[in-house]
Amino acid sequence: MRTLGRARTALVAAVAVVVLTAAGACGGDDSDEPATPGGGQSAAASFPVTIEHKFGSTTIEKEPTRIVALSYEEDTLATLGITPVAYGKNEFKPDGAFPWLEGKIDLSGAAALDTFSELNLEQVAGLRPDLILATNFYGLEDYYDKLSEIAPTVAYGEEAGIATWQEVSTVIGKAVGREDDVAAAIADTEKKIADFGAALPGLKDKTYSYSYYYEPDGLAVIDDPETISVQLYSQLGMRLSPQVTENVVDRSLSMENIGALDADFLLIGFASAELRTELGANPLFAQIPAVVAGRVYQADAFTAGAVNNPTILNIPWQLAELRPTLEKVAAAQAG
Repeated sequence: MRTLGRARTALVAAVAVVVLTAAGACGGDDSDEPATPGGGQSAAASFPVTIEHKFGSTTIEKEPTRIVALSYEEDTLATLGITPVAYGKNEFKPDGAFPWLEGKIDLSGAAALDTFSELNLEQVAGLRPDLILATNFYGLEDYYDKLSEIAPTVAYGEEAGIATWQEVSTVIGKAVGREDDVAAAIADTEKKIADFGAALPGLKDKTYSYSYYYEPDGLAVIDDPETISVQLYSQLGMRLSPQVTENVVDRSLSMENIGALDADFLLIGFASAELRTELGANPLFAQIPAVVAGRVYQADAFTAGAVNNPTILNIPWQLAELRPTLEKVAAAQAG
C-alpha cells in the first residue's frame, strides 16, 4: 500500500523527482509569535495526549503552538487554520504556494526544510518547536532520536507510506487536540469524493492505469490497487486495468510493452517536460487507444507528487484537475 513517490526505497530512488523535497533554510520564522489556531473545539482540554507509533510513544503535554510539519501535515493543519513554523519544501513549487492551501494558510513566513537529502537538525532546533509531525517522513528512522530530543515527535505507525490520508489526518488531529474538527474535515473531503462520483456515474467499473516516467526508458507502474496513491480511483468505482496486473512485474514495465498501460483512464506523470516530449514522440505511446481518444492525463512532476501523496486538501484539487479527462472517460463506452 505504499505511495509511488517520496519513499526512500528502491522505487523512489528511481522516482525521486516526485518527492516533495526541500531546499535548505529558507523563510525562517524568528518571531516568538505562535501560529494561531482556527476556530472549533477547544484544544486545551484535550491534553495531555499520548500517541503510539513505530518508535514507541509520544506524549504531548499541552496544546502546541510552534509545529514543524515534515511530511505534508500542513494540509491537515490548514483545515484547522493552523500554520506550521516549518514544512517540507516542494522543489516543484519552491514558493510554498500550494493551490489547495490558498485562502486557508500562508506558508510564506514558514521555514522550508530539506526533508530529502539531509535534514538540518540545528535548523529544526532553532525554530523552537513544541511539536514535530513526521507522520509520513521516510527518513525518520535516521532522525527520530535526535528530533525527539528537540520536541515531542509524532511518527508513522508501521512504516511511512502505509496509512491512508484519513488515518494520517486523524493522528494529526489528536496531536493538536482537535480530533473532532479533523473528523469533520475528513467527512467533508469524503463527501466531495462521493459527490464527484455521483456526478460522473459512468466512471463505475471503468479501468485505469497509473505510471511515472522518471528517466529515458524508465517507467514505474502502480500494480496494486491498494496502493495509497490510487485508492481515490477505487472510491470512484473504477478498477485497476487487468493489462497492468498481467504485464507489470514489481512496478516495472518495458517500453516495448508500454501498450499495457491502456485503460479507460490513463494517468501518467513525468519527471520533466523534456521526458514528456520524448515519450510523446514514441509511436508506441502515441498509438495507445486511451492516448488517441484523449482519455489520458499527463501530469507534471508537481501534480504527480500530489497524486502520489494524497492529502485531505489536495484530493479535491486533484479531482478538479482531472475532471475534464474523467468526464471523457465517464462518457465513453466501456472497452
